[in-house]
Amino acid sequence: MADVKLRDIRVVFKEESDPAAMIFGQSGKTPDDEKSDIVGQANYRDGRIHAIDGVDLDIKNGESIAILGPSGCGKSTMLRVVAGLIMLDAPNQGEIEYGEEDWTRMNAKERRVGIVFQNYALYPHMHSKKNLGFFFKMHKREEEVDERVEIVSKMMGVGFDQLLDRRPKALSGGQQQRVAIARCIVRDPTVFLFDEPLSNLDAKLRTRTRVEIKRLLRRFNITTVYVTHDQTEAQAMGDRIAVMQAGTIQQLGTYREIYDNPANMFVAGFVGAPPMNLIAGKADNGGVHVDGHFFNLRNESLMNSSGDPVYLGVRPEDVNLFHEQAPDSVPVDIYWVEDHYSEQRKEVTFDLGGTRVIAKRPLDEEWDRNATVFVTIPSDKAYVFSADESRLV
Repeated sequence: MADVKLRDIRVVFKEESDPAAMIFGQSGKTPDDEKSDIVGQANYRDGRIHAIDGVDLDIKNGESIAILGPSGCGKSTMLRVVAGLIMLDAPNQGEIEYGEEDWTRMNAKERRVGIVFQNYALYPHMHSKKNLGFFFKMHKREEEVDERVEIVSKMMGVGFDQLLDRRPKALSGGQQQRVAIARCIVRDPTVFLFDEPLSNLDAKLRTRTRVEIKRLLRRFNITTVYVTHDQTEAQAMGDRIAVMQAGTIQQLGTYREIYDNPANMFVAGFVGAPPMNLIAGKADNGGVHVDGHFFNLRNESLMNSSGDPVYLGVRPEDVNLFHEQAPDSVPVDIYWVEDHYSEQRKEVTFDLGGTRVIAKRPLDEEWDRNATVFVTIPSDKAYVFSADESRLV
């Protein structure tokens, strides 16, 4: 086992050859300087799609890195680069190291990675034991199959041995996923790669399978890259999370670090459930003016930005609501109230400065739709972003 290092990774597709271009409906008619913000924020420059645009990433030995981002941001492309399914020959570029090994020109077979796909990719005509042993059959090492399958079956936990004589069509989605994971483990991979492996499972099974995967990763201490668009999965599976947009890593850290200190407005508006409220306004005298109302943040860094357009950010749980006028409060009209019984809270949505803002409140509080209430934003809980989406406060 060893660290994985990626340096200045760049992957470029010709627009007409990339399926994403067809999805975006822009094939053959995108200006050279246009940057699409459709779906996954793919970068279009010089008539080409820059799927990965200069990524550096160090993955420690035994660490689980979750790559989180919207559809089309480049996260699955990153996974394929690590796997060796996309090579870094021109026009692509970059370097990949696994410990002392240079993986840059090494093919997928030589890298010995294990991949679990979203659709499981099991051979439908083979029962589970043959799916697990297919790698050894292809490499003329069939004498190893029985011993390795027995060892892995015990590792996979209670009931797994009962799946070995069944074909994929006789297995549930969760059982197929267990077999797919076991097929990776049996090969003793250098790195585990997961490409949205839980997307096809229902909510209850997704939670249970997520716990099972995490337990196995902890047991084997295998370096892992886990791709997902679901931040709950990213939080559960990743020791650290890399948030991607437009082929670049916007921020890398633990979920708590990213949640509390977003690097820019994209990260702030993407991470969180619901994400941070972002309200357009103008900087003025240490605070922000929004729709004729002044939020005094008492922040010196905003003194030099007076009059500049900015975005005031606040997490839903940090918004204060009052039924009566309070000091420095702003009147707003409630648009919608939604109860979340499992979390013992409700979400109160109101309009502020042309933006729908969400406040999280205790479930036992009474808030009526269309009522006028009063809102304050604590200065120590506020964030401010510039027009170019960089963070000011």
